[in-house]
Amino acid sequence: MFRTMIRPLFKNKKFIIGFSIFLFFLFLGIFGPMFYRVDPTEMTWDYEQPPSSAHPLGTDTYGRDVLAQLLHGIRSSLYIGFLAAIISLVIGTIIGSFSAVKRGIVDDVLMGITNIVLTTPSILIAILIASYLKVRSVEMVAVILGLFQWPWFARAIRAQLMSVMSREYVYLSVMAGYSDLRLVIEDLIPTIATYAFMSFVLFINGGIMGEAGLSLIGLGPTQGISLGIMLQWAVLMEAVRRGLWWWFVPPGLAIVAVTASLLVISTAMDEVFNPRLREE
Repeated sequence: MFRTMIRPLFKNKKFIIGFSIFLFFLFLGIFGPMFYRVDPTEMTWDYEQPPSSAHPLGTDTYGRDVLAQLLHGIRSSLYIGFLAAIISLVIGTIIGSFSAVKRGIVDDVLMGITNIVLTTPSILIAILIASYLKVRSVEMVAVILGLFQWPWFARAIRAQLMSVMSREYVYLSVMAGYSDLRLVIEDLIPTIATYAFMSFVLFINGGIMGEAGLSLIGLGPTQGISLGIMLQWAVLMEAVRRGLWWWFVPPGLAIVAVTASLLVISTAMDEVFNPRLREE
């Protein structure tokens, strides 16, 4: 099944381009800090130096190596994006699938909760929660973001699975005495695998952008370095006004490139798996 889903994607040019860009930054985040062994928090007297052989992307106001910060920042931002995406995917799948299977009062309650979260300005709630936490690890930021991304996915899953519930093989499974959990895992979830994968890509995008937004207003991780934190430091030290382009351009470009590649991947997947958008 996995091979059947993946093989058509690599025939789509958009997917290949988007996936290649994302894979490039993924490798940078995973292996970059291993090969470029410079402490991103180490302060030196080489402050605000432009790119040179000693510091390929220059240094910031405190003499810290920008390239080292970038490599560690890419790793942290991708980690937050993946963790937030997993949390959102799990919550959305559980609520959407059991809402479709149970119907009745359970469906009403679960969809009521979903609608409340959906209509709540999630970024404001995330800001409020983050502002009350004095210490925010990258995992905590990912949890905060992941708790508010899932409602649209849960509603979409519910709608798709309710149509699947009317199929004969599902009736046979119910007559055979399958439990709700077994019915969801064996009969329902496989039918939404491609849509779930597409949504997972968008959740990663949302996690990365959400972290950058929180960090820019000073509510990002208090431990470690991320792309958003790099931009926050650059803004606080007025790097744009003072022309320190090597400080704010790399993290900005990295965020744009990664999020754009994820959007291209999602669009390409929609073209491949959606018959209405499939190229003739």
